[in-house]
Amino acid sequence: MTLIIGIRCTNGIVMAADGAATLGSFGTPTAQQKTVKKLRILQSKIIVGSSGHVGLGQRLEALIDDGYRENKFGGRAEKAIGAMRELLWTVAGPEWDAAASTSRVVGQQVASMSAIATLMVALPLNKRAELVQFDQQCAPELASDSLPFVALGSGQMIADPYLAFVRRVLWPATGCPTIQDGIFTAVWTLVHAVETNTGGVAEPIQVATLEQPAKDWVARELTDDELQEHRSAVKDAERAVKEWRSTFTSKPATPPPPAPPA
Repeated sequence: MTLIIGIRCTNGIVMAADGAATLGSFGTPTAQQKTVKKLRILQSKIIVGSSGHVGLGQRLEALIDDGYRENKFGGRAEKAIGAMRELLWTVAGPEWDAAASTSRVVGQQVASMSAIATLMVALPLNKRAELVQFDQQCAPELASDSLPFVALGSGQMIADPYLAFVRRVLWPATGCPTIQDGIFTAVWTLVHAVETNTGGVAEPIQVATLEQPAKDWVARELTDDELQEHRSAVKDAERAVKEWRSTFTSKPATPPPPAPPA
């Protein structure tokens, strides 16, 4: 079980993930392991996270790493993600073919589990930071100013509405948040998902950013102290809502209007 969040910001990209991994056999969960890091930083300027079959996700991440190193993703972003899709399908495609063959023996659901992996990537393309998601068929989609956040994994059903809520309340009316607002949003959403989800999404939280402090883009993982600062901000925000509620509910009730004359 997984939750990976990506947010396009005015000055970079924020990605975040929970820290639980579920082991299984023939489609049946057997154990949950925590303290798993689901975000990887490649070449000091790429952030990658995957949901689904771990082994397939690792192979897809390696393709992104090699392809970027070999300058296979040039040109405008839309062209680059097309090249990524073609490269990723060289690995994912045969897994779908194998699943179609083995499904006759083990069943479609069990067979397809090793062929399903979704990917989220933050990287510089054409001198601009981009956030890309790839679905189970490696079809790509770029995050945009009008659709700046993405969630993947089993926790997506919880995360998407909460991200939309925080965006409506805290972000600019149009456009993207700053990196700091993006980090705060990602941490708040993950905390909410961990506390709300019945199982599968769990601590510890991991957050990474892609920023351009000087000439080059730099990806890095936030430290525990930095994360704690945002966790404290989340508690402050929730406390503020509780205090507002107490002032609102303490107001005297408005008397009902007088009854009309008989």
